[in-house]
Amino acid sequence: MKQSHTSAETPSGYDYIIVGAGSAGCVLAHRLSANPKVKVLVLEAGPDEEPFWVRTPAGVGGLFLDPRLNWKFWTDEEAKLSGRRVYWPRGKIVGGSSAINGMIYMRGESADYNRWDELGNRGWSWAEVLPYFKKAESSDLANGDHRGETGPLRVSRPYAQHPITDAFVQAGVAAGLTVNPDVTSGVQDGVGYVQHTIGNGIRHSTARAYLRPIRQRKNLTIIGDALVHRVVIENGRAIGVKYQCRGSDFVAQAHREVILSAGAVGSPQILMLSGVGPRDQLQALGLDIKSDLPGVGENLQDHLAVNAGYEVAAGMSLNIGLRGVRKAINGARYLLTKKGPLAVGVSHAVAFVRSTEAVATPDLQISFRPLSLAFDKNDRVQIHRFPGVQFAGAILRPQSRGVIRLRSADPTAAPSIRANYLSAAGDERCAVAVLQWIRRIVGSPPLKDLVQREDLPGPQYRNDEELLSFVRNSSQTLYHPVGTCKMGSDKWAVVDERLRVHRVLNLRVVDASIMPTIVSGNTNAPTIMIGEKAADMILQDAGRSEPQQQFHGAA
Repeated sequence: MKQSHTSAETPSGYDYIIVGAGSAGCVLAHRLSANPKVKVLVLEAGPDEEPFWVRTPAGVGGLFLDPRLNWKFWTDEEAKLSGRRVYWPRGKIVGGSSAINGMIYMRGESADYNRWDELGNRGWSWAEVLPYFKKAESSDLANGDHRGETGPLRVSRPYAQHPITDAFVQAGVAAGLTVNPDVTSGVQDGVGYVQHTIGNGIRHSTARAYLRPIRQRKNLTIIGDALVHRVVIENGRAIGVKYQCRGSDFVAQAHREVILSAGAVGSPQILMLSGVGPRDQLQALGLDIKSDLPGVGENLQDHLAVNAGYEVAAGMSLNIGLRGVRKAINGARYLLTKKGPLAVGVSHAVAFVRSTEAVATPDLQISFRPLSLAFDKNDRVQIHRFPGVQFAGAILRPQSRGVIRLRSADPTAAPSIRANYLSAAGDERCAVAVLQWIRRIVGSPPLKDLVQREDLPGPQYRNDEELLSFVRNSSQTLYHPVGTCKMGSDKWAVVDERLRVHRVLNLRVVDASIMPTIVSGNTNAPTIMIGEKAADMILQDAGRSEPQQQFHGAA
């Protein structure tokens, strides 16, 4: 792995400094460094490596709690979730969360992006972002209309489907849904098979897809284990960053731009540590105010996961192949052929449904797993001894809004995360509706003939009140935080439609935090798209005869 950690080696500094080598940061590094005359520095707080269990799709369970590769955040106590704190895993490695996630490739509804455009963010409609989705991917379903076939990111379906997965799809049809041949087309209605960021049995994180092929570029420097403390801002202009690497402090200079790609938690945290954020809160921590932007850290949105599980007939689950001797046999099979249960993602099919006929597009997502697992008292993943399957339901467009705040001025301290799950009454209704939909599908043939019992929630949870109680005491995040540096021009906006931070020159945010509203599905592919589109905008702005660096945004 290419590694350096002293800015003294490049006394003239860099053209672009990218903070965070995650789903968007790796894309930016690839595209911006394509010009050999442009010097790019990428700083990542986690290690610059790709361990075996990161490369192996079935290794996701072992990454869930690994402190070397995972920020292991926790929310504050959630009032509507029985006062529980919710665990938030986030990638802390080159590749970011794309290196530890469930590898589901999903784009959301076309209406999601049209809504961004309607909010005043020109250039972000579905028709305008679709070319960047296509540019990013090399898909097994490639076609000229909406799928790409030459991009860096491999997108594939499992090489074979388990019979229980087929039964789920057929049960969805029996429950009143239609089969959707490609749920990434911008129209998600119905039930269909999931696609994954997996190529030839190997996880295709953005590190593997975008950085691995270009590490030989002499104008690209990637530094792992580098924690950025703040952006250096002088006279309203970002001129570099201060960071720590292996116990030493460094300052790197940026001649053109500093780009924050640290995610929905990290980017607002770094902005506030840099003096960009709500004035009163920053002053209370003794931070110098560089720009009073009250929206930094606000508008937090996430998909709440409502889980269910069932015991099924013998042979109708992957569980048996992931335990004991069979696990060892399948491990050897994977090493030799890159096939078998270790070569596929966790969720294999998905249904998009409506909580009520009044909504224009599906507002609930139900992901199906042909296996079942739990964490033991030592926080280790344990595959159930019985043959089981699981469902992960999600509220796609939650109305609840949370906030990220600093706990202290110490860059090593985790910020305060208040997701405020279920604080909007409509979200409570959706949480109950998703469990009702799961039961509706499970009660439809042929799946109903294969199910032996309901493990979660369990038959004791019958009416709406009881189901909501189950949600309050068991739901978790689906790992999709967005929105904390939202794009727009109102009082609460942090960046404009070109992702430039309002009232700070030469500073952008490029990651999921810029989403004004959350997309209706998994967020990794949209974040990669944001990286692709932002790279084009950055290169366009750099090529203008008159620099477009100006104080912009709401007063």
